[in-house]
This record gives sequence, C-alpha cells and structure tokens, in this order.
Amino acid sequence: MADILVIDDDPVVTRMLTRVLAMHRVVVTHSGADAIELLGQRSFDVILCDMSMPAMSGIAFYEQVRAITPELAPRVVFMTGGAFTAESHEFLANLPNSWLEKPFDIGTLRELVRVRAVEL
Repeated sequence: MADILVIDDDPVVTRMLTRVLAMHRVVVTHSGADAIELLGQRSFDVILCDMSMPAMSGIAFYEQVRAITPELAPRVVFMTGGAFTAESHEFLANLPNSWLEKPFDIGTLRELVRVRAVEL
C-alpha cells in the first residue's frame, strides 16, 4: 500500500483517481500551493500532479519541490490533458520523471504507481 498525493484542479479527475487507487492511501488537493504545504507535513511515495492548473502549474510545483524537498522530486508523476505548450513539451522531454496523458488507461496508472512505490 502506497501513500499517494493527487494534485489536480478538476474534481472529476480527483474522484476517479481516488476510486481507482482505493487500495492505497490517497490524499487529494486541488492546488500546488496546498500540495507544497502538505509536503511540509508528511511524505508520499507517489505524487500525481496535473501539468495545467490555474494558480500554480505543474512545472512551478515541481520546481518548488526540487528547492524545498529535493528527495521527493523523483516521486512526481505528471498528468497532462495533451494541451502541450512549448514549455511543457520541453520540460517533459528533458525530465526523467514519468508522465501520463489523459485520458489514461487505469491498468497503466495502477502499474506505474505500483512500480514507482516499489522503486522508492
């Protein structure tokens, strides 16, 4: 069982992720700023983060994680709706972290979480 942090501004997405990852301990937040605050209180095995959020993008969230708790940066798995900006495309292309394109296959998501939780 893994501790998973889900960061996505879409409640439909967070409900679906909570449901399909019910065998794990899932904590949901709808903003990068709230997620940064949570990371100051506890650690997570896997951090699922939306790339495109209104107040803080996934890239900005990741940069803060690297600055504040760099040991957690490899645990971030990005989720994207496919609306890539040039900056997002370059960021993901140069990052060793995993990422998923929405809509993603549930089996792929579960396997990625299982592997990431075991690796770390």
